[in-house]
Amino acid sequence: MGLSEKDIDRLGPAARAQITAALNHAAARKETLRPKRADEFESALEARYYEAEIAPKIYAGLIDTVEAHKEFLLMPAGEYCGLKLHSAKYTPDFFIVYKNGSVEVVEVKSKAVRRLQGSYVYRRRLFIELFARPNGWKFTEAIF
Repeated sequence: MGLSEKDIDRLGPAARAQITAALNHAAARKETLRPKRADEFESALEARYYEAEIAPKIYAGLIDTVEAHKEFLLMPAGEYCGLKLHSAKYTPDFFIVYKNGSVEVVEVKSKAVRRLQGSYVYRRRLFIELFARPNGWKFTEAIF
């Protein structure tokens, strides 16, 4: 049983604001957890991983939020001895926060793409050392 509009209108301004904020938060969370369509992923491997591993955990109520392609700044842009240095970023495929507060970062790669991306192993290592290890996050690399 939920609250109706009449029930909310009878509340004081502070309680009404609190309930409205909670309802808006729940609606936003529901949107981030909605099942994704295959065309919303950058690759078929990401879609396959999402369907096999993440979606069942969402339906089981284990996941609080899922963010696809969250960007982490590993090193800012700069200059050294007249050289322009571009920023270094790492963007994992999925950033998952579970209901128990634990965090899992997932990278989905094919064997061929992993070999071709020479800088990936260094960006992955920097990400693990700068973000995952200090924060106690689990890092999962799914290679297909």
